[in-house]
Amino acid sequence: MLEIYDCTLREGEQAGGVHFSVDERIEVAKKLYEAEVDFIEFGWPIQEEVLEAFLKLNDKIKEKIVAFGSTSIAEDPEQDANLYSIVKSKAKYACIFGKTWLEHVEKQLKISEQENLEKIFNSIKFLKDWGIEVFYDAEHYFDGFKNNSEYALKTLKSAISGGASRVILCDTNGGSLPEEAKEILEKTKEFLEKNNLNIKLGVHFHNDSALALTNSLEALNFVQQVQGTINGIGERVGNLDLCEFIPLLVLKKGYDLGAKLEKLKELSDLVYLTANLPNKINQAFVSQRAFSHKGGVHIDATSKGASYSHISPERLGLVHNLTLTSLGGAACVVETASKFGYKLDKKDAKTKEKITEVLAYLNETEKRGYDIGNIEAEQFMIISKFFGDFKEVFKIKEWEVVTNGNKSSCYLKFDLGEEVEIKEEVEGGPVESIYKALVEILSPKYGKVRDLKLEDYKVRIARRKGAGSEVRTRIDFSDGGRFSTVGVSENIIKSSLEALEKAFNYYLNKLNL
Repeated sequence: MLEIYDCTLREGEQAGGVHFSVDERIEVAKKLYEAEVDFIEFGWPIQEEVLEAFLKLNDKIKEKIVAFGSTSIAEDPEQDANLYSIVKSKAKYACIFGKTWLEHVEKQLKISEQENLEKIFNSIKFLKDWGIEVFYDAEHYFDGFKNNSEYALKTLKSAISGGASRVILCDTNGGSLPEEAKEILEKTKEFLEKNNLNIKLGVHFHNDSALALTNSLEALNFVQQVQGTINGIGERVGNLDLCEFIPLLVLKKGYDLGAKLEKLKELSDLVYLTANLPNKINQAFVSQRAFSHKGGVHIDATSKGASYSHISPERLGLVHNLTLTSLGGAACVVETASKFGYKLDKKDAKTKEKITEVLAYLNETEKRGYDIGNIEAEQFMIISKFFGDFKEVFKIKEWEVVTNGNKSSCYLKFDLGEEVEIKEEVEGGPVESIYKALVEILSPKYGKVRDLKLEDYKVRIARRKGAGSEVRTRIDFSDGGRFSTVGVSENIIKSSLEALEKAFNYYLNKLNL
């Protein structure tokens, strides 16, 4: 059996700009537990906030939780705050790292070779004596082996003698080539067997040479554990992406892992959200585009049961996404319409005319940078306007938004059967003022709009024109589920206003109000 060890909450937090709060840390751990990964590295308990999160975990999740730390910083492990914090965390497992590469022993720790070996042994023994099962991360193992293989192997022997139950070989700089990794793993395995050192081996590859996935696959014949992070987030360019690695093992190599594939997409999205990072658009298996089809030939074939995907998305709890785009031709309009209950006959003259109008509309909006692709709310509004009975409940006719320091005020005039005006002032930004003004004016007639919550807000350049560039604003909402709408303008407030106006109109139409 191969163990999957997730270190998102420690290694992933080392990515630039990423920080998990106490509640976010617990939420991610819960989702990792539900996905049934084998071990969940929870962070450094020497950090006060992390220790607080450790102590809030429920007992069920604690069964898989690993506390992280280093070999003792103090001369005496008994006096080492870092090691003692692991004890205080009440974790069942600990993973501590130590130095393998002599360059780091001499230049960073500034101790002798023998002192480092003793530090590794004593640190592991200290935790073992407290009844904690210890994994040992051999930091810079591959570089250390290349530099001085004899000493690198001595560090492993010291860790095993101290009582480590697993030794993890780390490519900390992420520079090893597959053939190098394989050779070092072979020699390491040979050494351990020759010296009767029965230990579970693991690997931890960084992705600095874009080889973390390749090297991890190369290591499978030699190890019992692979470490990585959700979405590959981590130090510098990151680590092995478990969202890609796990499906590859199960679906391509036939591994019988406990991890639940259908949980990976949800887990991936949660980590992007809590880490405040944009989703990778081309991430294998779990990205929005992993099973999206844009070309007309692809869409036509997929709709008729002929595959343009290497696996069935249903195996990951997903479905094919047919992108609504002018490049998709009539097939993409027909297939998108069917998703919303419209059965279109491409041979009918009036229907053909309408499809042509839709494609012309898409072509025009794509030139401006709308890129609605597979944003379902946008698809619904387009299809319903051309083939259904989409009702524009209100239309903003005039607006003015002013921000002064931490306050924003919004004036709106629009048609709601009759002309209405509202002015809203908030302690916050311009988007919040527009959102609250819309809720205020619509809720007396449509009370359910109070359930519509603004969840996320993203802006990017839609069309580059220097200082006059148009921006694309995408706003995410929740109402029990989630949906998004898009606005485009050279004025960022106007693009936000458009996205908000669409969202409320879409929501009211979905409620059949």
